[in-house]
Amino acid sequence: MPDPTLPSPAQAYLNVLSPAGRRTQLTALNNLAFIFSDGKTSDALTFPWHKLRYENTSSLSAHMVDIGYAKATVNKHLVALRRVLEEAFRLGLYSDYNDYYRAAGVRSMRVESLPRGRSLAMQELEQLIAACQSDKANPNLGSRDTAIVSLMYACGLRRQETVDLNLADVDLENQKIRILGKGSKERFVYLPQDSLPAIEAWLRVRGRQLGPLFTRVGKSGKVSLKRLSAQAVYYILKTRQKEAGVASFSPHDLRRTTITDMLEADIDVLTVSAIAGHASADTTRRYDKRPEDTKRAAAEKLHSPWKSVNEENEPPTNPIS
Repeated sequence: MPDPTLPSPAQAYLNVLSPAGRRTQLTALNNLAFIFSDGKTSDALTFPWHKLRYENTSSLSAHMVDIGYAKATVNKHLVALRRVLEEAFRLGLYSDYNDYYRAAGVRSMRVESLPRGRSLAMQELEQLIAACQSDKANPNLGSRDTAIVSLMYACGLRRQETVDLNLADVDLENQKIRILGKGSKERFVYLPQDSLPAIEAWLRVRGRQLGPLFTRVGKSGKVSLKRLSAQAVYYILKTRQKEAGVASFSPHDLRRTTITDMLEADIDVLTVSAIAGHASADTTRRYDKRPEDTKRAAAEKLHSPWKSVNEENEPPTNPIS
């Protein structure tokens, strides 16, 4: 049984994460506790992480793949494992540094997969907006949802970034928005002119009180200043998707669509990467959902040296007599 008097390395690790990251990584740690304990516990906060050794962690990746985990998911679990073992060492729970070092030295799996999801057509985006604006039962709700869809697409926002926005982050006069992204990294994104009316319409409903940009709206249309959750954004988009009659998509597909549309508009990948808040332009390239016809058309724009050489050497065609 774990000693309840010992500090929890899992809690120490979770304390430095954002609310969304905390939920995700707690789930990962609970999964790992279940695996390492052979199903005896799934409570990461009481699991004795400092008792793990190299012989336990070295076989983890292969075992997780065998029981059905995708390699990318395994790697996310390995990140959580390494971090929680580091906290166990910092808390003095490992008496021998080499035990910690070897246990935490497990390497990530090589993954070359493309991100899942799809890109939405402009017609689908227009149908989503129309569904929001045609909400006669609760126009205030429709106004808010219109602004959410418009802003998520205009700025390529993640769900958590959307709900983390405050009124003070939006500078409509200069068409600029401050975004707090992954790892608490700040970035500024400029708003297109045609996205401003949707935001201004929502602010006329919401009011100009400082606080969350996107807030709850009751069934009666009453607006509160309570912040939406990331799960609420998922529900909003799923509801509007069904009302609009468009094919199913995930909230992250809006972000994929933004990135794809920017690349298709010949915006250079480094600029798109900065707008999206990606640490690497390689990540941005993996989001490219442009259809194969676009790539085929790009190939046709290349001049073939083979053609030039063979045209020069080609004998003249004799006229038909």
